[in-house]
Amino acid sequence: MTSVPGEVAIVTGAASGIGRAAALRLARAGWAVAAVDVDAAGLDALVEQAPGVRPYVCDVTDYAAVSAVVRDVGRELGPPRRLVHCAAVGVMGRLLDRDPADTLRLTDVVYGGTLRTVRAVVPVMAARGGGQVVLFGSIAGWVPAPMGGAYGAAKAAVHFLAETVAAEHRKDRIQVVCVCPPAVETPMLARLRTDTPELIGQRRGLSPEEVLDSMDRALARGRLWAFPGRGTHAIWTARRLAPRVVSGILGRILVGK
Repeated sequence: MTSVPGEVAIVTGAASGIGRAAALRLARAGWAVAAVDVDAAGLDALVEQAPGVRPYVCDVTDYAAVSAVVRDVGRELGPPRRLVHCAAVGVMGRLLDRDPADTLRLTDVVYGGTLRTVRAVVPVMAARGGGQVVLFGSIAGWVPAPMGGAYGAAKAAVHFLAETVAAEHRKDRIQVVCVCPPAVETPMLARLRTDTPELIGQRRGLSPEEVLDSMDRALARGRLWAFPGRGTHAIWTARRLAPRVVSGILGRILVGK
């Protein structure tokens, strides 16, 4: 399914990081972009750089609010052809040292926010004859790593959701891509470096543009999975063949030891 300038895209998590880069890329390519985020100030800064972007302040943990935004986008811009769902939060720490309520709150943003957004958007796309759904998983959701249990489990649920939606809505001409990057240079990663320098280390992550290039290739080739970055796909493949060995190696890499 090719990109069509003038069509409507909804981008969540658009105030910063990969979401911001995605909103700018789509706007520059001629898409009408609905930028969604809980950060109103960040959306205002985005609109200053890309005046054609329409901001929508919304918390993806509130299904009524998400549904209202999708209705507003349909009325103001038109039915969406593409969803790029980037809204997420990330924390590091030993899983059983965390308050379960905190872990479940993270899950409610990462997985619950994805589920709510997809549930609100896909029926609209199906009614218009099809569309593209881009979700963001993580290599951390494929390979468990020390201190990444809460985030990894939530991203693993996103992977399962992506496969399920792709299978259940193929007849509706819904194309699903799940992008699974390693660390990406975003404000989230910068915060993790500050909060847990002993875990994250100073290795450079991928740029958001590299991640979006991988997304575009997967969309053009009709692939469900995109693994940005050198060696990421190899890690995913090796994990399936030798899970214990790869988990140990990647765990040491991710915590910088």
